[in-house]
Amino acid sequence: MDHDTVTAALDEVAVLLRSDGADLVLVEANPKTARIEVILELRDAHCAECIVPPDLLFEMVGAALGRQLREEFELVLRDPRSGASRPSPAS
Repeated sequence: MDHDTVTAALDEVAVLLRSDGADLVLVEANPKTARIEVILELRDAHCAECIVPPDLLFEMVGAALGRQLREEFELVLRDPRSGASRPSPAS
């Protein structure tokens, strides 16, 4: 799990979010635990509810990572709109 590859995959989705003032921030891409942790940053968002819904966002981030990574991984997406982290089973 290469940090640059994970960052590039996240950027595929983040570019869509940035037009609404949101962004994705990589917290951890740990090859030993196969864990990727990401935070949805809403600091500059004008309308948090206008951003892609949490479930769809989770699917989009997981799919973008899956296209770039060949190994299994656990995705944890922290979305302040949902009030909790959402871990995935290993993909």
